[in-house]
Amino acid sequence: MRRTLTVLALIALTGCTTSGLEKDQPAYSGKSEKTPQQLAQCLGPKWQAYNSSTSSIETETGYRIAASADLTGVVALAVIDKVDTGSSVRVFLPMDWAATSGWKDAAKACI
Repeated sequence: MRRTLTVLALIALTGCTTSGLEKDQPAYSGKSEKTPQQLAQCLGPKWQAYNSSTSSIETETGYRIAASADLTGVVALAVIDKVDTGSSVRVFLPMDWAATSGWKDAAKACI
């Protein structure tokens, strides 16, 4: 029971952290002629190589890919949305510094 409550609390915190990230400017944004599904299928495995707890969720407008850590919550979030000519991707990071370039580089490689 205690473990279940802990897991639920972590999930709730992760959700709060995710929405908080989107209030800031993205660390990277770009557009692609690929569909949101194609972009998510490219980006998801690349992010999983950095963080095995990466998860992808399909939304009404595209996909959300989040990588999280047990104690800190979301460490990277990609929001992929459908646009007229394909898709757009925005990468949000809690802190944008040199060690976070891999998350952005993976998104750039998939464009």
